[in-house]
Amino acid sequence: MANSIVQNPKVCLLETDFFTQFELKVDEVLDKGMCGEVILAIPLAKPELRRVVKKFSLLDEENKIRSMQAFQNEVQFMQSLNHPYIVKILIAGQCKDYLAICMYYYSRGTLDNYVGILSLDLSELCISQVACALRYLHKNNIAHMDVKLDNIFLDDDFNAILGDFGLAVELQPDQKTLPKSVCGGTTCYYAPERIGSPDDKQLDPYRMDAFSLGVCMWAAMLGRDPDHDIDYYYEATQNQDLPAYIRELLLKLLDPNPGKRLTVDGFLLRLRQKGIHRHLIDSH
Repeated sequence: MANSIVQNPKVCLLETDFFTQFELKVDEVLDKGMCGEVILAIPLAKPELRRVVKKFSLLDEENKIRSMQAFQNEVQFMQSLNHPYIVKILIAGQCKDYLAICMYYYSRGTLDNYVGILSLDLSELCISQVACALRYLHKNNIAHMDVKLDNIFLDDDFNAILGDFGLAVELQPDQKTLPKSVCGGTTCYYAPERIGSPDDKQLDPYRMDAFSLGVCMWAAMLGRDPDHDIDYYYEATQNQDLPAYIRELLLKLLDPNPGKRLTVDGFLLRLRQKGIHRHLIDSH
């Protein structure tokens, strides 16, 4: 692919167990999903540190192909990307029974744990940082396709780091749309044009990322959890408590018409004019 920054994944082929090979001690299982587990691990040489290991099981025949595809996708993208607000891979490995990705551990967890807790200024910071990460992706012809609170990690200083690239897609430089059948996502973050459309309908994945960012912003700013039954645009029109510029930008991200919806780049340009994180937007 011309002008592509995406490289072939670099995966260690292991004859022994991943945790044994890299001297990691299993501490606890943080999450379980269709493809495997997310595990908190402790490096034996530096027990004061923590790492996260994402395991993709190869034992479940029903989900084996899905696990391998998600693993390869995630490794390929995260090893190729270089942005301060995107999760980085430390090690990727393949064992007999599973695939594994080792990443930094973010002690504050994910943004969904802070809905209704963060201040307006801190919420704006997090949304600005995720938008900067998406702008970087979109400029490099990559759509994330699963922007959601659960995939936004927070470090000790409440900086937002975008992760989980299992559904990400790279487009050709002159390509603007994808068929719905290859567009992933999570139901309550779906853009309206995706819902109920046929699998062969061409959709703009960048505008869909922008809508999902809008849902994250809606949740963070209004202090409410997303739900597939909520009309986010209508709810935002009814809220008079937000600063005018925040409410205006939120409505433009959540516009049901993708042709009128702000791009992520357009969102940052407007946020820079009236927001409080201009330096961040300019530098990242």
